[in-house]
Amino acid sequence: MKRTMRILFGFTAISMTTLGCSQTGPTDTTTGGKTPVAGTPSTGGGANLGGNTNTGGAIATGGNASSGGDTATGGNSALGGQAATGGGANTGGTSSPTGGAANAGGATNTGGNATNGGNTVTGGVGSSGGTTNTGGVVVKTGGTTATGGTTASGGAPGSGGSAALSPADIVPDLVGFYWEGTAVGTTDPGGHNAPLLDKGATCPTNSNYDLAGTTRDKVFNVKGTKDQPYTVNFEVRGVMGSRCYTGGKRASTAAASEDGDNNWWYIGGTQYNNSWWNTYELHVSPSTGDASKDVYYFNGSDNPGGAFCEREATYLVKYTASFKVLGGGTMTFRLHDSNCKAQQNCGKNPDQNSACAPRTVDLTGMTPQPPATFKQPPTTVLSKTYYPQWVWITATSVTSP
Repeated sequence: MKRTMRILFGFTAISMTTLGCSQTGPTDTTTGGKTPVAGTPSTGGGANLGGNTNTGGAIATGGNASSGGDTATGGNSALGGQAATGGGANTGGTSSPTGGAANAGGATNTGGNATNGGNTVTGGVGSSGGTTNTGGVVVKTGGTTATGGTTASGGAPGSGGSAALSPADIVPDLVGFYWEGTAVGTTDPGGHNAPLLDKGATCPTNSNYDLAGTTRDKVFNVKGTKDQPYTVNFEVRGVMGSRCYTGGKRASTAAASEDGDNNWWYIGGTQYNNSWWNTYELHVSPSTGDASKDVYYFNGSDNPGGAFCEREATYLVKYTASFKVLGGGTMTFRLHDSNCKAQQNCGKNPDQNSACAPRTVDLTGMTPQPPATFKQPPTTVLSKTYYPQWVWITATSVTSP
């Protein structure tokens, strides 16, 4: 018995050099205010002392210079592109604009197309602050490129948000994993037990419970991006023996069912009571950040001390669950049995002298299905036929936060 997862607009910049001295009175301006053929502008950006308006865009539209020759308030934008505020205003009617004519405020180029602070069309040519008119037309810092560029915040899919991934790309070994407590050994343990004598005819003993008996590990690699966290969602169905664990949490609070399907997923903790009953464990490495959730159990049948902790029977399991892993890490599926024998798939009857009544499991809807060679109930034929415990596990989706 068993007890023992930039054209400046430009208006084209016309190179026009000053052909005369600075205008000193209204007599210097042609009748009607036209600009001389050579286009001699008033040094300082086109404001005529005396306030005549030059048709053709020499001074600001509607902006006759005020007494004393001051230009319209701050040099309003002219037809033809006069410099905006600060671009060519004469301070007190003097011939030279404050700050001189050397590209200070945009007085060098006829028409006010100043390279520094001149007329920049709305939006500019992508200069970063260089062609912005003080108080004039606004050029957004950063030019025509919107802050942050055209890439949406959060970047490409998968780096942010919960992006769905293919399980085959991250945990390919779990896209249909058959896990069986295969009988091994020539010595029949009797009753409804199956031998798990992986190391010979004698079961290894050890004062350290974790080292006693039989331990079987299946190690699978996690693909994807190294150290990227992934959540693996999966489904499991099969036949398992009962076992209890402590220090973690059962996924379901429902009592065990002898005839129906059970959710025996257990998160965290360790085995309870150094029991002889076999474990079905999952260990993930490296740690996902919460050490208590780096280990999971598939057959947590009851709370410690409960009636289904240690029963000489097997039951149907069917549930969905999830666990976390890191890209580049490993998943270790472990079966441990300290006395080298496990309950067979003989049903719910704990009477070891009763006939073995193996059960089959409905796998309808699981994707993928087991291969065609898989037959229920599975058997192991040694000196006699044994009906091992088994589960079919398949990852249904993988997400990355």
